[in-house]
Amino acid sequence: MAVDFKSLTTKTKLSETQFYSVEKIVGNKVQLKNDTGEPVVVDKEYVEKLLVTSDQVAETKKMSRTDVINLFLTSSNVICTVNFNKKVDEKEVLKQMNALYPNKGGKILSQTEFEKSIKKNLTEALEGQERTMVGRHYGRTDEFGRIKFIDMEADGKYDETKETDSRQRLVDPRTINWIILRGVKYEVK
Repeated sequence: MAVDFKSLTTKTKLSETQFYSVEKIVGNKVQLKNDTGEPVVVDKEYVEKLLVTSDQVAETKKMSRTDVINLFLTSSNVICTVNFNKKVDEKEVLKQMNALYPNKGGKILSQTEFEKSIKKNLTEALEGQERTMVGRHYGRTDEFGRIKFIDMEADGKYDETKETDSRQRLVDPRTINWIILRGVKYEVK
């Protein structure tokens, strides 16, 4: 339900949850754009006292994978940056396996070079491609336990009629490498 401005009283309480992208900075003012594309101008004090940033890091902490995952899962509705490994792609694994053939430019590789090549290619293929996204989640998961994450750098938008967001991506919490949350970068030990 939209707020009826004419019905506001001095006893009315209001709240908001907004996510913004910085559009322009002029002096002590910053022009933001919210998820619906509406511009908002706020001053330095508002930004410093009331907003959370996705990329500024004041300190770094190393934590166990379990603790980083729990922190990520319990930090819904807050802007963050998450780095994780994407799902392993079978075609990519086959491509990496074919790259193991011990022939480099017509020259047969030594056993040491071949073993290094195997280790490098298999590690890359079996861990999945690394990915970093900026956005938020609402604590919702799919049937496999992956977090439904809104990637604020992706093209697309929220569709109110279908209650879907075309910027939604999946993050498997078990593959998180690090997150930036409220000025701290939490890295997996």
